[in-house]
Amino acid sequence: MVKTGLPHRALKRCRVSKVRRKHSDAQGGMLMKANKFLVLFFSLGLLFLFPLGEGVAGTLENVKARGKLIVGVKTDYPPLGFLDKKGINKGFDIDIAKTLSKELLGNEDAVEFISVTSENRIPLLTSGKIDVIVATLTITEQRKREVDFTTPYFITAQMILVRADSKITKYQDLAGKRVATIRGSTGDIAIGELVPDAERIKFERNSEALQALKGRRVEAFVQDFVLLYALMQENRGLRMAGLQPFRPGRYGLAVRKGDKEWLDFVNATFTKMKDTGEYEKLLDKWFGPVARVLWMLLELEK
Repeated sequence: MVKTGLPHRALKRCRVSKVRRKHSDAQGGMLMKANKFLVLFFSLGLLFLFPLGEGVAGTLENVKARGKLIVGVKTDYPPLGFLDKKGINKGFDIDIAKTLSKELLGNEDAVEFISVTSENRIPLLTSGKIDVIVATLTITEQRKREVDFTTPYFITAQMILVRADSKITKYQDLAGKRVATIRGSTGDIAIGELVPDAERIKFERNSEALQALKGRRVEAFVQDFVLLYALMQENRGLRMAGLQPFRPGRYGLAVRKGDKEWLDFVNATFTKMKDTGEYEKLLDKWFGPVARVLWMLLELEK
């Protein structure tokens, strides 16, 4: 017998401790194997649910599956997007949206219009609330970082609407004066850069800015010329501050960044509209000869 020098009880405790360690090591090994099995199981499950190489469906397929196109439009921007006396969406942009719906779904009425403002239209698109923006969106380098634009479909520029008794004739005259602008609009950005001394009073909607001008709370209202011309015709006592537009730009429809298939479809629809003469018919329907004269002035300005 080998003598350990340990009392009998201590020797017994040592043997029990060794047995427990072996049992614990065995349990640890079993847990490690179980964990590896679970990882493998869930990995296979994820591969089954999300096969490799298969991405999320784009807007084009989503709209087809839904059977309805959801479009962000203006509702206070005649003649591009507005509500008629019955509360029905009308305008140049509305007809373009209906053409997209007809081309994709075979029905121009398979479209839902969501009223947007200059400030919330891009967030509504990027968050997936709408499929496309058809809402007087001027193409700019800054906005190109947030959305993808179609080819331009309309030319525009900024002008100034004033009361008939106003002495304002050009944007330089706005220095030191209270000027109505629309939050997030090209006009608001333009005045901030060109006339930093002007006091911009920012509104969410054009109707609010118009009432501020008529109520003498501001001296001028800066916005795209097509809208201001329509407002001038509908409201006596207002006039354009000269016929010299500034900050010319072009409108484009906007889709989410990287949604190439949807972007290509929209551009192809525009090309078809121009080839068939449908686009020219819409221009004549909503703008007539006055807008064409203003477009000539814009071309001279560039």
